Amino acid sequence: MQTVVDDSVLLEAFALCVVAFMVIVAFHLIGLHIAVGVLKAKIPMRDLRKLRFGHTILLILGVMFLLFTLHMLTNFGWGFFIYMEGALPSFRQGIFYSLENYTALGLTRVDVSDHWRMLAPMISLSGVFCLSWSTAVLVSFFGHLYSIADD
Repeated sequence: MQTVVDDSVLLEAFALCVVAFMVIVAFHLIGLHIAVGVLKAKIPMRDLRKLRFGHTILLILGVMFLLFTLHMLTNFGWGFFIYMEGALPSFRQGIFYSLENYTALGLTRVDVSDHWRMLAPMISLSGVFCLSWSTAVLVSFFGHLYSIADD
């Protein structure tokens, strides 16, 4: 049996999801900006090609770990929002729900009420934006790292 949810309640939940989306994506963008700034300060782009192979591998793994951590923090942000709004009963379930929807809309084993139906698409959209920005950073980084042009 499906419950009927008032449109004003759905609109309120949607508005909360939009605000959470904007805040969480903004934090991800700020994190990316800080990460790029740290990388530029520690290793000037012109010096990337001078690194030894072992240092290059460590640098790539460090960048990947940094981006992984940033995406996990993004999902923790969603999990916190989900838990605080009462969409799911525990923070752990909120994180799990977020991780399941971050890259694959609707492929979840956790159900939320009709009131919070917009959570999955909002989390998925944030994943699209955040993963795209991270990919752009990686492409730029690898472009500088493997550039064969001499300055």
